[in-house]
Order: sequence, then structure tokens, then C-alpha cells
Amino acid sequence: MLFRLPGKVPTLADQSVRLLAELRSIVGSQHVIADPSTARSYLHGYRIGGGDVLAVVRPNSLLELWRATQAIIRAGAIIITQAANTGLTGGSTPSGSYDRPVVLISTRRIKGIIAVNGGSEALCLAGSTLTELEHAIAPFGRLPHSVIGSSCIGASVVGGICNNSGGALVHRGPAFTRQALYAQVKGDGSLRLVNHLDVDLGDEAEAMLMQLDQKNIADELVLDQTDTPHHSPKVTDYKAYVRDSKATPARYNADPRCLFEASGCAGKLIVFAVRVPTYPAPRTERSFLVGSNETLKLSRLRQSILAETKTLPSVCEYMNRSASKLAATHGRDICHMLRIFGPAAMPRILAAQTRFDSLWGRTGASSSASARVSQAFFSITPHPLPERVRKLFADHEHCLLITAIDDGIEELEHILDRASADDGLTSRTLDQGEAAAAFRLRFASAGATVRVRDLAKDSGALVALDIALPRNTEDWHTQLPEHLESQVLAKAEYGHFLCHVFHLDYVLKPGIDPQAFEDEVKTLIEAAGGQMPAEHNFGHLYRAPQAVVDFYRELDPTNSCNPGIGKTTKARNWQDEDRA
Repeated sequence: MLFRLPGKVPTLADQSVRLLAELRSIVGSQHVIADPSTARSYLHGYRIGGGDVLAVVRPNSLLELWRATQAIIRAGAIIITQAANTGLTGGSTPSGSYDRPVVLISTRRIKGIIAVNGGSEALCLAGSTLTELEHAIAPFGRLPHSVIGSSCIGASVVGGICNNSGGALVHRGPAFTRQALYAQVKGDGSLRLVNHLDVDLGDEAEAMLMQLDQKNIADELVLDQTDTPHHSPKVTDYKAYVRDSKATPARYNADPRCLFEASGCAGKLIVFAVRVPTYPAPRTERSFLVGSNETLKLSRLRQSILAETKTLPSVCEYMNRSASKLAATHGRDICHMLRIFGPAAMPRILAAQTRFDSLWGRTGASSSASARVSQAFFSITPHPLPERVRKLFADHEHCLLITAIDDGIEELEHILDRASADDGLTSRTLDQGEAAAAFRLRFASAGATVRVRDLAKDSGALVALDIALPRNTEDWHTQLPEHLESQVLAKAEYGHFLCHVFHLDYVLKPGIDPQAFEDEVKTLIEAAGGQMPAEHNFGHLYRAPQAVVDFYRELDPTNSCNPGIGKTTKARNWQDEDRA
């Protein structure tokens, strides 16, 4: 029995009060948030999710994170670890009810990037972001795993690893490392700290963490692992894997090759730091916009690029016309704010909007007040695209935004010239300003349907699917049957074209059952050999297959960390789990 006092059996309320007091002594009272209205931004996901917790705890160091974790586990409570809360499937937020008190630990204050091995690798602490990593390794002429999209909204490095995030860069594959420092709750309820960073930090837990907190890592402490593919899953050359047109997807979250300790753990471990690779920045790059009204023509272009180029494009992003239109109307504020303030400012802007919504929501008004204000203001601003780029998007149902690098530029130009002559594809070389505007629009497409759902008076639920199609799929465009299409109010389709990863966002009409709609679309995708999810992880949206559940159970035998993920049981020790 926890917190036993002589002659008295403590109630759950007594235990919770004592746990809160201990957490306040560890991280400071101002960083233990027990008021639901103040904690709102931590408790709700971007698209789905939301629930109650005992408190949100915001440690400022790895040492505080370790001590807070110890206190929560001793109290028999649940831990949900959250980094930037930029996930799209609710995987780092509470969902529904639990059989034990829940404490959400936010790692946002735990910053730190340590470049090692001449910048070819980096040690990233729990709350460090892709944007911070990008800045830290820029002096070495290196780039992180992802530099488009997620970096704009402050996504964390550790979150990407824990969720096997994919990203837009064709050369990379899923975020993965075998090198991590993490805490694990063992089957007997004890907590152990595991150092697989291949960095000599000693043997005593608190001393190890203090050394990392101080960024005090001498070169001789970092073991050289150049001959071991610690940063790669069993597919060691993702570019070659994408080129190989097999009847299986290139990347998807249930791929067993990408599940190893912290990688793909989905919050079943408490990850303190990861060691990740960096990548050489290209010498030169050039972007192109390609449009067509026929999907098979773009399929032929994809095959030509995969088969004929020695240097694959670094980026090949797809948007259909509805996605570009919605991004221009319901993501216009994002496009302009990115242009004016830059990607690094976006986390602060979004945090300010969340605080505004929280304060406004206390009056009983709409919780999307900041979205309404922003939508109204930016609706009178100019279109986010230059006229020439805007026209190409408007004239074609399907568009590709491609960036070629170094020797691949001339190769791609030759392929595009031939495709224009033989297949009638329309292609344009973009100058730097046009390319930047087009990529901002592509980024804004991911939130446009959320804005439609939140603001439209006649909208129903949002169904967002994250799919990976087999590499040999020619008819890749998802066509809904008429009875499903008639249920859709607005939609956006976009994705990573060479990898055959697509995002299908549907805002439904009022009164439509979202679960029934989603189940029918999933059946269509699976019939075509598709896998879901592709890169956003299971969260509370997708049901994890048994192999993934087994992986979760091995990592977290007491089900104390992020229970319910992948639509699994939330019960202590997995007692109610029956997947037969």
C-alpha cells in the first residue's frame, strides 16, 4: 500500500496529494500543473485526443526527469511522456479513462544538442527539436533527418525516433537509432536506467544524467561505431529500397525492422537522449513543379526517376488540387507567418495561440478563438503563391513538388523534358522564392482540414488516414466509391510520392458516422496492399497488430507507460488484453 501512515489506510486522494507534493519538490511548484484549464495545451492532440490527468509535470533537466519518473512509478501511477505534442494520432496525450492516476511529463524544457564525431552524429536530449538540431549542425555542413514540415512546428528529435517518423526526405527512411539512453519499468515494478548511447557516462544513474545535463561530453567518451549501422534498421540503404519495386510498402510503422528499444517504442520507455546521424548538405539544389490530370502519367514519371537517376531527388511531394486550394484558404495564415517570421518562430506562435484559446475558453466561448481571428485577418491578405505557381496548381488535379540535388539536377531535367514531350506533363523550374512559397503551401495542407472542421458550421468529424502503398502500385490515387464520396464535405490528399506514403484527410458532413466511414476506407486501402499507419504511429487512432503489441509488452511489462496506445488495454500488467 502506498504512502502508508500509522493506523491509517491512505485513500487514493491522499496518495495523489503526496505524489503532487513530491513532484513539486523535484521540479518546482510552478512546473506542476494540476489545473485542467491551464494544462489544456498538453492534454489535447492536434487532431484527436484529450483526457484528464492528475498533473502535468515540466522537468528542466534529465536529472529532474529521472527523479520525477521514480516518484511516479513508486506511487503506482501511469506516465505519459510528451515532447512537442505535434503528433497527429493522439499518441502523447491522454485518451479516455484509466485504472490508475495519470501524470503527463512534458520534456519541452529539457534542451540540448551535442555534436559528436565532427558533426556526423549528434546527442539529442529529451526535449530538443529538429529546428535546434538543424541549427546546431549547420556549421558542420550537415542536415538532420527531417528538414521540411515537422521542423517548422518544433517537432522533437526523440519524438521522431519513438514514433519511427518518416518525413519528406527521400534519402532517409524512418527515423531510427539503436543508440539511446532510457528508463524502463521492469516486470517487478522497479525502474532501471539503460545506457545504449555508446558514450561512457559511468555507472551511477544520477551522475550519468548530470554529465549529459552539463553537456560535458569529451570526444574520448564517445565510442566510435562507424563500422556498425547503429542508425539504420535492417534496410541499410533506404534509397535502394525505394527503388526496388516490390509489392510491399517502403516504410510503415508496423515494420519489424524499425522496432528496437527506443525506436518505435511509442512512449513505452522514458527516453532521456538519443544518438542520431546527420547528413551532408547538398552543394546545389533546384526545385520543380510538375502537374498532370492523369495519375498514370505521374506513375510513369515516378518509375523513370527511380530507375534512371543515379542521384535521387531529395524531396518529391504530392498534392492534389483540393489540398492546394484548402491550404491556400485555410492555411493562408501559416504560409504568411512562415514567410514573415520563419520556421524557428512557429512553436512560439502556436504556443501563444494555445494560451489565448485557453484563456478565452474559460469564458465559455469557443476554444478555437485564435483560429477564427487568424482566419478572418489573413483572409484579406494576398494569395500565398506567386501567380505562375498558383496557376499551375489550379490547372492540374495532381501536382508534384520535386527538389533535385547536385548531379541529380541535370538527370531530373532530362527526365522532365522527355515526360513533357511524350506524356504531356507540365513542368516548371522554380526560382528560390517560388519554391519556398510552394513548400510553405505543402506544409500548410496538413492543418487545413483541421481548420475547416473547427470553423465550418456545417462540418462533421475529421477522418485522417496515413497510408503506405506497395512500391509497385501504379494506380496509387485513392478513389472513393460514390456512397463514401457523398459523405465528404472537404478533403485533402498529399504525401511523399517516391516513398508512396500518402495522407488522406476527410472532413465529413454532419451526422456521418466517422468510424464507419474510416473502416470502409481502410478496407479499400488494405485491399490494395496498403499498410496503416505509414509514419505517424498508431496513437489512439490505429489498432496495433499483434507483433507490435508484443513489442510494447516486452518494453513495458506492467503497462505503466502510455497504456492504451495502439488501441491496447489500459489495465495494469495488461490484465484485460485479449488479442485472440
